[in-house]
Amino acid sequence: MTPPDLALSADIGTAEKRSASGPARSRQVAVAMLRVAAPVASVLLLWYCSIWFSGLPAFVIPRPERVLEVLWVDHAFILEHLWATLQVAAIGFLWANVAGIGLAVLFDLLPPTRHLLLPAAITLRNVPYIALISVLMLAFGDSILSKTSIVALSGFFPVLVNTMAGLRAADEVQLDRMRILNASWWQTFSQVRLPYALPSIVAAQEITGSGAIIVAIAAEWMISSTGLGYVINNAMQNYRGDKVYAVALLATALSFLIFSFVHSLGKRLDWRTGYQQRG
Repeated sequence: MTPPDLALSADIGTAEKRSASGPARSRQVAVAMLRVAAPVASVLLLWYCSIWFSGLPAFVIPRPERVLEVLWVDHAFILEHLWATLQVAAIGFLWANVAGIGLAVLFDLLPPTRHLLLPAAITLRNVPYIALISVLMLAFGDSILSKTSIVALSGFFPVLVNTMAGLRAADEVQLDRMRILNASWWQTFSQVRLPYALPSIVAAQEITGSGAIIVAIAAEWMISSTGLGYVINNAMQNYRGDKVYAVALLATALSFLIFSFVHSLGKRLDWRTGYQQRG
């Protein structure tokens, strides 16, 4: 074959691949849209059925269009308090990861500390959140410290447990190689243990990240004069069920977006980590 013929055949092959990938992409888009549309349609159907058959007043179960109207009309007020909630959730989320990952790394560096500190972490996990909120409220009052502490405590344990499991999942063959090479703890950690632990750490973010919004709202509902939790509390006192549903819808959408983002990131990270390990 002459060079022009080779170039022509390469162009034809590329065009065939593109034409074949077109329907595949269309199917992927359709499946993705169906995954979003099906739950939304199910929720709307259940919502309308509850309105039609429950006989409850409109302030208890408002119509979906009324909830969307509240989001549109009161968007400036809601967005102002949303910003306060996002601050609480983000700071608490950061603290949860610093404490959880940091403690897991400490357990790996100094194994005796695990027997000393892990029981305390488990005990703290089992303390009812109502009691923790009460103590923090007495200590710090209506401050961002009390609210972010609640978010951090709620997300700390999943991060700790997942990070510990990920660090223990490192391949023994790779660890043996590092021992033979007389590698330092940091070299073993950064080149073997951490890459194996990353998928588990990211999986913990699905729980901690999406849950941070909900926990922040719950904390604000109990002890705050700002944030979406305060908006819900104020709406309940004024029998504004539509505003309660509007905030709940917004919080659910945010949590779903965070979960979806972290989940997609985790899928990519799994692939890259596996590729590095095979190499």
